[in-house]
Amino acid sequence: MAYSGVQVPQGDQGPRSGTTSATPTGYTHNGPGAGLAAANAVVRMSLAPDSEWAQVGAVLLAPGPGRDAWQINRSQMSITTAVPTGKAPTLLGYTVDHYTTARADLRLVTREYDGSMDTTTAAMVWSPPGRWLLLLADPADRTPTKAAITSPPAGLIPFAHTT
Repeated sequence: MAYSGVQVPQGDQGPRSGTTSATPTGYTHNGPGAGLAAANAVVRMSLAPDSEWAQVGAVLLAPGPGRDAWQINRSQMSITTAVPTGKAPTLLGYTVDHYTTARADLRLVTREYDGSMDTTTAAMVWSPPGRWLLLLADPADRTPTKAAITSPPAGLIPFAHTT
């Protein structure tokens, strides 16, 4: 399925509802569910148009200083068009740095349209009533969340649409 010009993965582990909306939900409470939820949340928070970003923040992002800062920053910009054809990144898969039933620390691996690759860290937290939420880093934490890579990392779990 595509969102704002970017193909986002889906699978048996989710999403189960809202697949064509700005806020898909219904991911399995396991590592693959967290990986799919992370990919969908990162793409949507990055590309949500003006009419959808507030809903994306409320439904897909965990409360906290990171979400608060994202909302302030997002309110000061405008996105009205999708990623142009041929310029969209491809989500290749993810790696799991740490997993518990309460939190999954992942790295999403993306191939950019120019052939370069990068990873984006994504912390997913399991939240009542039973859904994975993207926990954005506190703005006081200056650790970069995106890094360039030259090849896919060992342990890459590919998304179904990339195989």
